[in-house]
Amino acid sequence: MENRILFLCTGNYYRSRFAEMLFNHLAEKKGLAYTAFSKGLRLSKRNKGPVSIHTETYFKNKGIEVIPTSRMPIPVTKQDFDFYNRIIALDEKEHRDLMKQFFPDKETEIEYWNFADDYIEEPATVLPRLEEKVYSLIEQLKK
Repeated sequence: MENRILFLCTGNYYRSRFAEMLFNHLAEKKGLAYTAFSKGLRLSKRNKGPVSIHTETYFKNKGIEVIPTSRMPIPVTKQDFDFYNRIIALDEKEHRDLMKQFFPDKETEIEYWNFADDYIEEPATVLPRLEEKVYSLIEQLKK
């Protein structure tokens, strides 16, 4: 069985895309048999493209060569909760309520992290912490 991780955020544009891209980059480098994907709980028509400029700029500035993605944000579906082995929502404060609203029977079955959106907390603060958390997840999975 393939090991599949799903990162969830609100718009599938910034935090979840960052986690997905970094995770896949690291998993490939470390030879882990895991694949990550990302989706959103409530997509926004205001997204300016497939991935936040904050995510792209962060990777570029750090010299991290992730596989670029051109797909637009994708909404999570009920079937995703059976398909993915592990589902991580990027901000419990924001996403637990959305889970209760859209997928109440799955709200307690997923993992929650605590990384606020860019209109709440600066990406310069959030992304380094999120990078550390993804690195930590990779180390955990290696064991």
